[in-house]
Amino acid sequence: MPSRCVAAGCSNTSSESVSVYKFPKQETLLKQWTKQVQRTRANWVPTASSTLCSEHFEADCFEETPQLMKDMGMHVRYKKVLKPNAIPTIFKRSLVGTYNMILHLFQINTCK
Repeated sequence: MPSRCVAAGCSNTSSESVSVYKFPKQETLLKQWTKQVQRTRANWVPTASSTLCSEHFEADCFEETPQLMKDMGMHVRYKKVLKPNAIPTIFKRSLVGTYNMILHLFQINTCK
């Protein structure tokens, strides 16, 4: 069974346009990735099989595609390679979180 991305609202698996990555083993990096996922999934805890897809990383988090492949116009499936210190930063705000934020702002403004 293919690994699915654990980010809220995302269920991507590996495909021609999307790569998936296991959570890092290095403790500091693992904590950073976990904290980012918890922005949209409170109290979420990673497992040994947890993955995030390439959609949650900025373009500068990836190593460059070999220039020779680009120059030759080759269409080859190339798994995007994450830089060693890459941190996921692209997450869709959950609808529940957005609703709660709007409700809170409404209550603040109506209590005056």
